[in-house]
Amino acid sequence: MKKTQLILILLLGFSIYTKAQQTTVAAKPDSIVPKRKPLLVNASLQYISNLTYAGVKDNSSVPILLPTVTLISKTGLFLSSSGYFNVSDRGSQSEGLSITPGYVFWFDKAKYFGGSVSATKYFITSSSPIILSSFNETFDGQLFANPGKIVKITAQGSYRLDKGGAHDWINEADLSKEIQIIKLTDKRKHAFKINPTVSLYSGTQSFNQSYFVNSVVPTAVNKAVTTPGTTITTTSTVGGAGGILGVLFPPTTTTTTTTTPSTTTIEQTIVDETVTEQKEQEVRKYQILAGSVSMPITYTIYKKLQLVGTPYFIKPFNQVTYANEAPRNGLYFLFIVGANITF
Repeated sequence: MKKTQLILILLLGFSIYTKAQQTTVAAKPDSIVPKRKPLLVNASLQYISNLTYAGVKDNSSVPILLPTVTLISKTGLFLSSSGYFNVSDRGSQSEGLSITPGYVFWFDKAKYFGGSVSATKYFITSSSPIILSSFNETFDGQLFANPGKIVKITAQGSYRLDKGGAHDWINEADLSKEIQIIKLTDKRKHAFKINPTVSLYSGTQSFNQSYFVNSVVPTAVNKAVTTPGTTITTTSTVGGAGGILGVLFPPTTTTTTTTTPSTTTIEQTIVDETVTEQKEQEVRKYQILAGSVSMPITYTIYKKLQLVGTPYFIKPFNQVTYANEAPRNGLYFLFIVGANITF
């Protein structure tokens, strides 16, 4: 069994899903594994400059260091485990790990057509800044066609379960071409290849959306009613006899003014009032998430050791933007570098 074919299909079968970056996490050795060897071990260490998932990243996304160990049976069964280490400027720390069992299969003897299935369980701290912190587990599968090793077409699907109970479907379509620049030979102990890849991501997004409802509600309103005061003037005359007495004793006039102060009373009335209420609803939409162009590069030394690197340009679409958050739909760049060994 060729190690190239086994590792290539295996890693494309589980790392594109189980690793948030959706790229080959371990390299693909080019040497041949003796048929009598029942088990392969692949160990890798990679640096990811900005961890993403299906072309999507959070504002809190951080660079990570990703050590991975994979056990590969010649029957196609495999078991992989990865650790996630935050290596941002806030200091290196372990965020958790993941475990992935799976199976690789082919439809033809030439191994031009095949696929894989796998499941991943995540054990990552909920407060972690990496985008995988909300994941509980994923179930992944893929089919590929690479007739004559001319151009490879891959269709992939992932069913994701969050810790909060939400679930989403993620799909990916890839078009890639492996170009062997330097080939391994009996005399040449090193090789070099590139694998330009175009990817399109789509899937559901579950998020809460605010909306407003206006309603007319009868409301009791207290109204102040003021009754103005009154002023009463009374005039009275004393005396006023006629004749000579009237001259000697003229009449006396007295004026009396009585004022009543104003009063205020509270009266209750019923009026129709318009009330605006903010509500939340869960929205699930299936749509295009992102597109990417990448260039996986592999340099093989002595058939077992690979130095790997992958630059990415990713254009996200239809990302959810929350309040007080800058839009994240611009083009961004990230890269992966690392090494792996198979024995």
